[in-house]
Amino acid sequence: MASVNVSKGFRDWGIIQKKEKDGDLVWYARIIRYDGNGKKKQYVAKADNKTHARRLRDELQDKYSKRGEKAIEGDKLTFRKLAETYKEKKLVPAEYHGNNGAERKVAGLRSVKPVIHYLDVLKEFFGAYLLRNISHSDIEDFKARRLKTESKRGERSIADVNRTLSLMRTMMRYAVQNGWIMQSPFDLGAPLISMSDEVKRERTLSFDEESRLLTACMAEREIKYKRNGKPVKAKLKGGGELLKGLVVVALDTGMRKGELFKLCWRDVDLSRRIIKVTAFNSKTAKPRDVGMTQRVFEEFERLWGLSVKRHDDLVFGVTDIKKSFSTACDEAGITGLQFHDFRHTAITRMVNAGLPPMEIMKISGHTQWTTFARYVNPSEESVKRIADVLTQYHGDAMTVIEEDDTFVN
Repeated sequence: MASVNVSKGFRDWGIIQKKEKDGDLVWYARIIRYDGNGKKKQYVAKADNKTHARRLRDELQDKYSKRGEKAIEGDKLTFRKLAETYKEKKLVPAEYHGNNGAERKVAGLRSVKPVIHYLDVLKEFFGAYLLRNISHSDIEDFKARRLKTESKRGERSIADVNRTLSLMRTMMRYAVQNGWIMQSPFDLGAPLISMSDEVKRERTLSFDEESRLLTACMAEREIKYKRNGKPVKAKLKGGGELLKGLVVVALDTGMRKGELFKLCWRDVDLSRRIIKVTAFNSKTAKPRDVGMTQRVFEEFERLWGLSVKRHDDLVFGVTDIKKSFSTACDEAGITGLQFHDFRHTAITRMVNAGLPPMEIMKISGHTQWTTFARYVNPSEESVKRIADVLTQYHGDAMTVIEEDDTFVN
């Protein structure tokens, strides 16, 4: 190895020339520093020639003096490596502090699996990219390509792509915080995530549909099967007690499906008619109390009577109702309904009933007005009521004008 690295006062300090295995002489830039423990560390960058080595040496020194060794590490960091680090440090199950219904999430995520899916999508596209080379236009290209790929349900939604981009934006901010890059590519151009482009669901359940659905939950069902090789028909009654209870509680409380599935009997106070949504079960990791309507109270009393009466047991004891819910909707002649639409329906009904929005947000567990507003959807009844009010307003206004004209004449 030939070296021209003599001292820092010499023009060529910090550059060296080494003979590679193939016999070629290659120039490198190198700086040597000592960490907080006094341990010697060197940072090396391969150069095209001697002049390039001098420039790289100065860049290494400048980066180290301004942002430390993380900046130098960032030059060689690929997106795949960032993804692995981020997954290890951030995509971990939630950790809680506290007890007796006062738990607080202090680290991790409540639901890791969907985020890992988005992470895998990003790794497939950006994995080999050096982190410092990912540009705003690269992300635009990814967004356009991702929108063209079909999902399991058909056309990929803008909301799905936005969630993927939101994860990448968070990861890039994490890289900035660690000094691996100076600035996130998301901050170097037009916004890449547009929530206004998402198709918002506005489906609510009418009272007529509700009546038909609840009837279908408890209706007799005819089944066909074979006994000793012969076709047999039989009628089954019931089987929908839990589904009926879920529908009623969801419609009158606005609780999320996950909150309902995780609800334990110890959190149902029948004497005070209060449902306690614990921080552990809440999406926002904040506890809240929800009151019971008369029919919710009656449903809980009915389900408690059917239970084995253990306070630590789940109220509904299910984790999936897709099949039974779909069957009930079909029998009720209801189309385009999802379980989450009950939450939209509940909040819309609360608003139509004249309850103050801030009180509704406390009940529904919303912390941001913009998110809450997405759940306030005009129903057929409210649309007609608004039209009737305007008709009355116009009529009163015209009456005043006619009276004024009469007075003048």
